[in-house]
Amino acid sequence: MPATINDLPYELLSAILQDAAELNIQQGPHYTYGLSQAPEPLQDAPMQRVVRGQLSPDTLRWTAADNIRQVRRQWHDWAAEYALESLYISRWRGSERWMQSRTLDTIQANPSSIAVYRDPYHSLRKTLQLFEANPALASCVRRIWFDGYYGAETNAMIFSILRRCSNIDYLTLPWTALRYGDENDWSRLLGRNVEGRSISSLELLAVDLKQSQISNAANQVDKKPLNSPRVNFSGLKRLKIFGHSNFMPLTDDDLIAISHTAANLREIHITGTASVTINGVEALADSSDETLEILEHSPLTADGFEHPDPTSLRSQKDHLCRKILRCPRLRNLSFSLPTLCEDLFSDASVKWSGEMQIRTSTICGRHPLSLKTSPKAQIQFWRILDRARSLMESREKEGVDLDIEIFVDNWIFEPRRLLVHGNLDSSILISQGTWPPEKSPSSKGPYGQTGLYGKDEGPYESVSEALFKDALEMQYVRF
Repeated sequence: MPATINDLPYELLSAILQDAAELNIQQGPHYTYGLSQAPEPLQDAPMQRVVRGQLSPDTLRWTAADNIRQVRRQWHDWAAEYALESLYISRWRGSERWMQSRTLDTIQANPSSIAVYRDPYHSLRKTLQLFEANPALASCVRRIWFDGYYGAETNAMIFSILRRCSNIDYLTLPWTALRYGDENDWSRLLGRNVEGRSISSLELLAVDLKQSQISNAANQVDKKPLNSPRVNFSGLKRLKIFGHSNFMPLTDDDLIAISHTAANLREIHITGTASVTINGVEALADSSDETLEILEHSPLTADGFEHPDPTSLRSQKDHLCRKILRCPRLRNLSFSLPTLCEDLFSDASVKWSGEMQIRTSTICGRHPLSLKTSPKAQIQFWRILDRARSLMESREKEGVDLDIEIFVDNWIFEPRRLLVHGNLDSSILISQGTWPPEKSPSSKGPYGQTGLYGKDEGPYESVSEALFKDALEMQYVRF
């Protein structure tokens, strides 16, 4: 029997220390507070309490492990790995305000404030200084997220930090890192380093920049690391690209260059961007067809369903429905397809599970048919819904829950329940209140129209597929 806690197996000791740290987090402060100024002699100046904001998770972990670090060397090493496993390094955006209140429960709704300035790159600089002085701490980092650093200067600091993080697995970067990092920076991240270790997950987040940042000559740089044969993405398992930018956005050419070596991706998420089309996503999916398990492509921009235009495909012979079926491990799919046909749901051997969402507006064929204008396309669409129902039933017999939703312009089709969700206000007006005879409230939202945010159509309602077909013939509704 162990004489002391330090004689326990390391796995058990680690579990005990983690429970202690989690309790410290629960019982400790989650917000930072302060006073605007110290009281001065012979002056009756009111004290101003400052609520600086919520502490980040990595700060909470560091504080929670502070006492544990001081016990002995073994505990110190564990505490460092626990506290630094995941880092979120964010640009300071000036959110601190001086509150005219002595107690937190009497804070004014619109408090007066004075300007508070701090170096916006303070966290980035301090992190770099810490890792330069303590390389062992840098080796504890497994996941790191850089948020708000888009310029060439800050990207240079980011790569300086990453050079010291030898065990990093999950990395979230601004999209400009793919412009400002050179082939040495990227090849080192992707396995060309002393340890031969590659990151397994890469997220690139894009935003619109201010004109002053765009016009800055120092930011007008593109080192084109993807053109180098040394930059190899074969060790990458997960790739996510989110957001759109008005400055050097990621394009199909970037994704096609990545696809030349990214042959082992398990997850692909391309969302919220208009600069990447179906061509780039198709290239990535083709290169990783044997390993791909999750595929998500949702433009979610003002382009809506005009974005996945069939004419954007490199070849009119490309048929994505069959290509998707050639991914044997694929289990989760959320996709904006240029065209859709029965082939997508024809293979009962697929491993799809969970929720599956397909967005389209056109039916496959030698000459693609629009659901808005072609009665033939509409007839084929009802057959597609039947095929989707058959596939869900087949998966259910195997004990797997599969729920398919098909988004067509303003409507959300739910084949399992034979329902169509959407805004029925205009249809009720056109029919002079005679249609629909039956309707139900819908839990779906206006995100189903084209994937746009900020819509205000009001609450959605649902009707049966049969009623929707009748209304389509009477022109009360249209795709």
